[in-house]
Amino acid sequence: MSYNRMIASALVMIFLAALFGCKSKQEKGAQAPDGKLPAQLRSTSARQQAAAPVTASPTDEAEAAAAKVRVLSQVKNGDFSTIYKEASAGFREIGPEEQFIAQWNKQLQETGAFKDAKESGHAVRPTDRFIVIVYTVQYEKKKKDLRLTFGRSKKGKMELTGINQKEIK
Repeated sequence: MSYNRMIASALVMIFLAALFGCKSKQEKGAQAPDGKLPAQLRSTSARQQAAAPVTASPTDEAEAAAAKVRVLSQVKNGDFSTIYKEASAGFREIGPEEQFIAQWNKQLQETGAFKDAKESGHAVRPTDRFIVIVYTVQYEKKKKDLRLTFGRSKKGKMELTGINQKEIK
């Protein structure tokens, strides 16, 4: 009896897959000759447009731009203590200031001094609207991608919420 149920379930699954597969093909070709979508499909199109890239407000972009210049200058000058102290509370919860400074000093021994940085990416995270800026940084001995993430604190201040690096291969 359980064998018959299994066969019946499999057939129902195949039937449903075929039914939904055919329906999606019909929707793709359902556009009218004038290029407009039928009314029942317009809501789908609106949802797809809503998934467009997220942007930050002009105020957030301006404050993040000022913060990125400041943080990049601090990285270049090796002022890691100030980076840590000015970062968000969540950033500081990851570990103590001494550990953060030691990690950067170890990295500088490996890479050599900071030479130059060029912005190579910019995005706004859709979940929290934090601004992520990526730089390609040339150190004396190698290149690395440096990712700076900025977000607004509960008090309204734009703060560094994350700083990460990875080696470019």
